[in-house]
Amino acid sequence: MPRRFTPDESDHIRSRLRAAGAEAFAQRGLRGTTVDDLARAAGISKGGFYRFYDSKEALLLALLDEYETAAHAEIEAAVRADPHGGIEYLIDSAVHALQSHPLLTVLMSEEGLRVLRTATPEQQTRLLDRDVRLVRRVVSVMRDSGVETDVPERVLLGLMRSLVFAGHHRDDIGPDLLDDLSGWLKTTLRTALRPVTAPVPGPVTGSTGR
Repeated sequence: MPRRFTPDESDHIRSRLRAAGAEAFAQRGLRGTTVDDLARAAGISKGGFYRFYDSKEALLLALLDEYETAAHAEIEAAVRADPHGGIEYLIDSAVHALQSHPLLTVLMSEEGLRVLRTATPEQQTRLLDRDVRLVRRVVSVMRDSGVETDVPERVLLGLMRSLVFAGHHRDDIGPDLLDDLSGWLKTTLRTALRPVTAPVPGPVTGSTGR
């Protein structure tokens, strides 16, 4: 019977598995990486691997989840520092997403997309909802800072997702053309910003005493 890992050991092993997965997936892709490779790099047995993740695909999704959480926190912090640049941060993060994190390239590959298609409905919903929450949060932070945009959140969400795919095909589109498109979008969308307007107070009603 395999011995139990202590909580500290489990934390260290999980960290080693994530580091090994990030390196292996980025270098060899999902198909070129085996559970044996990951377990060996983390210093555990193949059976030990399955005590942490159900599969190498589950490890990939966990890494992507971790990356998106950190990336979205950085975007929110940048918007707080410069509310007028909120929409521009969203555009830049989408266009350069695959350049910023090699694992997204794996996700956008044929084998990565197959993982997404076979993920549980809960996993798929969680991945898609994260983009929704990011757009909603950026718009909320801007509004709290006195800046509103006339661009609907659904349009911003669709734009973001479209630009991730455009960034994936940067070489096919042409890097200069994509940069020009990104610059034009940022300039155009900046014109849709306006100060938050205070609500106009309604008439005061009620009886007056004599």
